[in-house]
Amino acid sequence: MDNLELSFRPLTPDDYPLLLDWLQRPHVKEWWDDGDDTLEKVAAHYSDPDAERFILLSQEAGSTDAARPIGYFQSYLEDEGVVGIDQFIGEADLLNRGLGTAAVRAFLQLVIARQNPRRIILDPAPENARAIRCYEKAGFRHYETVPTDEGKRAYMMKIDR
Repeated sequence: MDNLELSFRPLTPDDYPLLLDWLQRPHVKEWWDDGDDTLEKVAAHYSDPDAERFILLSQEAGSTDAARPIGYFQSYLEDEGVVGIDQFIGEADLLNRGLGTAAVRAFLQLVIARQNPRRIILDPAPENARAIRCYEKAGFRHYETVPTDEGKRAYMMKIDR
C-alpha cells in the first residue's frame, strides 16, 4: 500500500464535482452507473439522507501535505441490525495495489463503531472479479446471487459479527 494512511470524512456538496468526475471514469462507470452524469443529478442522488456518505482520503505516512481524496464510501441500514456498504476507488492509478482491501477494512471499523451492526453486506456484480477478491480479502463471504431491479445480478456477500 506504499506507506499510505487512510481516513474518511463526510461527503459534502463541495465534493459533488469530484464525485461527478470519478463517476465518468471508465473503471468506475463499468460497475457503478446510476445515470448520474450531470452535477445536478449527482447533487440530487448524493444528498439523499438514507445513506451515510464519505470521501476516502489517503496521505503518505508522516507527510504534512493535505490528504488526497481517492474514493467514495457509503453505508445504509438494510434491515434491523444489517448495514449495507458500497464503495469505489476513484483514482485509477491506485487500483491493484491492495488499497481497496485496506480501505474496506478501515471502513468496516468505522461502520461498526458508528452503527454496531450484526451483519454487514455488499453486492458486487458477479462479473466484477477484482471487487470480489478485494471483499474476500477483507473477510466477506458469498451467500447468494440474486436478480436486481435493473435486470442484472448481485453477488451478495456478508460479514456476520
